[in-house]
Amino acid sequence: MKKTLFICGFTILQLASVAPAAIVIDADWTVNTAIPDGNPVGITTSQTFQNLIGGPITSVDVQLDISGGYNGDLYGYLVLQNTNGNTATEILLNRVGTSPSNPFGSSGSGFDVTLSDSGTVNGSIHWATGIPPGTWLPDSANTLNGTFGGLTANGTWTLFLADMSGGGGTSILQNWGLDVSVAAVPEPSFGSFIVIGTLGVFIARRFAIMKSQAQPQRAGDGAKKQIPVGVYPNLHCANRRSNDGYTGRASSAAAGSRFAAGCSPSPE
Repeated sequence: MKKTLFICGFTILQLASVAPAAIVIDADWTVNTAIPDGNPVGITTSQTFQNLIGGPITSVDVQLDISGGYNGDLYGYLVLQNTNGNTATEILLNRVGTSPSNPFGSSGSGFDVTLSDSGTVNGSIHWATGIPPGTWLPDSANTLNGTFGGLTANGTWTLFLADMSGGGGTSILQNWGLDVSVAAVPEPSFGSFIVIGTLGVFIARRFAIMKSQAQPQRAGDGAKKQIPVGVYPNLHCANRRSNDGYTGRASSAAAGSRFAAGCSPSPE
């Protein structure tokens, strides 16, 4: 019965819950900061999310708007240091277009792109040429969701960019942004409060019935106490010397009876 009640309650509560769509945090920042030419120290820009409502991260997209410079010189990554003490790093750019046959990489001068795990049509940003638009995969062996998924988004997000080779001009980070999706926490609907209340009353009544059925019945609660054969305390006899024993006379009318005439057993 207890198991049945538990399963029933769990099922009803599951049906009564409302699971909204994932929450998307869309943030953009304008920085207009030059990336020093040929300087691996580079630049960093950080933004902090606090008190975000929702569950763990389910997806991350990064927007980069860079003008000027030489795309084949750029290296960059994104770091999350969250409020749970976790640190995760994803490489975004790794000298676009470089290869053994092209050590200088792409000669394009800037781009306005989104780096996302959904950028499978264009493929990795590493192989982009010219000034690429649209959505691309990050220049990394790992996915963005594989790096950040399951973590809390609350914390500090830091973008690092550097120009790794001198010459080709100066790149400028105009804007960058994040689209972070987090799992929504299901909230009970109005109807679920009625269901929960009704279920609570039902369970309480069932436990009360089960408890009453489990209690032993005491003597005097509607049933006479049985006196073992051969033990006759407090017999009520017509003729007796004391209340401790039996003194009635035998009677032919009572032949075969365990009690003398005028005597009858009585509960204590």
